[in-house]
Amino acid sequence: MKRMMGKGWKRFLLTGALAAFMVAGLPATDVAAKAVVNGFDLQAHRGGRDARAENTLYAFAYAMELGVTTLEMDMQLTKDGRLVISHNPVMNWMLAKGPDGQYAPKQNPPDIRTMNLAEVQQYDMGVMNPAAGGYYDLHGKTQIATPGAQMPTLEQVFELANAYGNKKVIFNIETKSYADPEDPYYANTPDPDVFVEKVYEVVKKYNMQDRVTIQSFDWRTLKAMKAIAPELTLVALSSEQPSWGKSGMYLRLGEKAPSPHLGGLNINDFKGDYVKAAKEIGADVVSPYFKELSPDLIDEAHALGMKVVPWTVNSPKDMEMLLAMGVDGIISDQPWVLRDVLIKKGIAVPAPTLAPKDMKYSTGTAINKVEAKKAKGGADASH
Repeated sequence: MKRMMGKGWKRFLLTGALAAFMVAGLPATDVAAKAVVNGFDLQAHRGGRDARAENTLYAFAYAMELGVTTLEMDMQLTKDGRLVISHNPVMNWMLAKGPDGQYAPKQNPPDIRTMNLAEVQQYDMGVMNPAAGGYYDLHGKTQIATPGAQMPTLEQVFELANAYGNKKVIFNIETKSYADPEDPYYANTPDPDVFVEKVYEVVKKYNMQDRVTIQSFDWRTLKAMKAIAPELTLVALSSEQPSWGKSGMYLRLGEKAPSPHLGGLNINDFKGDYVKAAKEIGADVVSPYFKELSPDLIDEAHALGMKVVPWTVNSPKDMEMLLAMGVDGIISDQPWVLRDVLIKKGIAVPAPTLAPKDMKYSTGTAINKVEAKKAKGGADASH
């Protein structure tokens, strides 16, 4: 397998004004905002899924109290047009317990994108299914359960940060969009334009333009967001891992036809260079699977004015390797581990955020101190 061009983040401030125009009823704004990270970008993957139930308000509260730069999360769009925070487009049997007290079925689980918000929030996301096997071994053993946790909306995440008085934390939010017609989740994927318009509405409502980065494996959504909100920071996600199946191959190296994930680009036109392709699509940041990085790729990204923040890194050894290579940030399921590595290296980390009095979602920063299973070949990142 060819090792990919996984690099680069380009975070540059665009100054000057863009003549106003209308796209789907949304006017383009003066270009300026861009989320800027001063220092190393310590990102809590799904809020730190090895500490609290992933993508819940309890997880994001934990991460802020620990002290991170960025809350990383995933979005789905419900039937009634609400943005909810979930990695999976369906109610995952390993995570979601229905109003009947039973975990969602493995076969034909309810599809979040065909449900209304009221239906979605009847599910309890706070206790991982102990029968989840390898996933539980990887991520559940160290987790402190938070029974009753709902799947939050993007609005609720912003409101949580505001309630904490945290005016600096960045939100790295992924548009979970399924571009490949062969993907089993393709059928109910929202139109990219509709998806990003909903996202932009919420971002503007909370005035978070300078604190939000939009990441996606479906570069159609990056193009669509660029068209209506050039002031937002865009992050090009990718991986090229044949051992994960086609769902882990976003560039489609070696295929003549363009990948459905690259927003109309053909990686062959860039001689397989993922960084140059991401630059062409208008991304400010490249975020590859960490095993696909090399010092040369990082140098290339930096030369193009882009930053590099790989996913998902849980081993101190791998973290140290990436730091030596010159990455600008790291996304981790175990932000407490990454934080300790950075401190030992003398790299500044964000101060912990104190929980407001009587904060419902505050559970402190403790974890279950047990030995979590380690997956071979980075398989924990493939979930």
